[in-house]
Amino acid sequence: MAALGAAALDALLPVRAAAPALIRPRCRVILDNDFAGDPDGLFQAAHHLLSPSADVRFIVGSHLHATEAFLPKGNQAAASATKARELLSVMGLADRVRVIAGAETALESDRPSASAAADAIIAEALQADETLPLFYCAGAGLTDLATAWLREPRIGRHLTLVWIGGPEYPGIWYPPPQQEPSEYNLTIDIKAAQVVFGKSDIPIWQVPRSTYRQMMVSYEELVDKVRPSGAVGDYLVRQIERVMAELQKPPRSVNLGEVYILGDSPLVTLTALMSPWTPDPSSSLYVTRPCPNINDQGEYVPRPEGRAIRVYSQIDTRLTVEDLYSKLRHAMPPKRG
Repeated sequence: MAALGAAALDALLPVRAAAPALIRPRCRVILDNDFAGDPDGLFQAAHHLLSPSADVRFIVGSHLHATEAFLPKGNQAAASATKARELLSVMGLADRVRVIAGAETALESDRPSASAAADAIIAEALQADETLPLFYCAGAGLTDLATAWLREPRIGRHLTLVWIGGPEYPGIWYPPPQQEPSEYNLTIDIKAAQVVFGKSDIPIWQVPRSTYRQMMVSYEELVDKVRPSGAVGDYLVRQIERVMAELQKPPRSVNLGEVYILGDSPLVTLTALMSPWTPDPSSSLYVTRPCPNINDQGEYVPRPEGRAIRVYSQIDTRLTVEDLYSKLRHAMPPKRG
């Protein structure tokens, strides 16, 4: 199945054909997210799919925590894959981009079973044509990437992980009040994170909780700038409204207020929206740190000899959200019905 690159965008978006003609892919990306959970992953996937600089090779729908009350254990990855296909259908891209359901459970050992997602990751990383760098853009746990590396460690030299996950680093950033010491995405599969951080040689660009929480947009902003953008804009806003409504029901009775965190959107910023000369996400700030180990509680264990990784401390939120709004507004067909 052909990947969605600039040529596909030319056909999909005739009103913007001039822009894709000038902007060609500069990287390959694999999208991995728990699309059946927090809808921020759907915003990120739509944004990536509308970005001609990023050649989306395929999408992995991944599992959440086994204890999630709203989504039963055993079909979470399948549900995430279904949600990704739903988005593709709304975008008019059904059957244009391959979607694969990842593993349904977290890693249990260093000898993982074969899987379609791991096979696809290995094949893409080791393909003969590597003229475009490959980014593995993960907005959830790391089960499928860890599985692929354990089965074929050579992939570590052929891709870069861009990961939304991990708690704050002690002494530099501080966790939110009343927050667990570890972080949601990391605790989806702690063993997988231990493999990727502590055993693999995969280059890592990490966006920890202290940074991805900066991606706040107001509900009114989404209603004003996203909802009018055709079927896709309306679909994306409805996904957030669904979560807002569900969380207000007893016994949760959670009031989310009037902002939402599009925490997975830095995956787009750091890959598709690089600087023109010496390509790099130069408007976002990072520090380099020795890659830590991760203990069984999901906490960092310093490892001074660890390979250097990027830890992003600030994301260019203006570039990210304005680019999303513009692409949705100008590129998508009007809402049906």
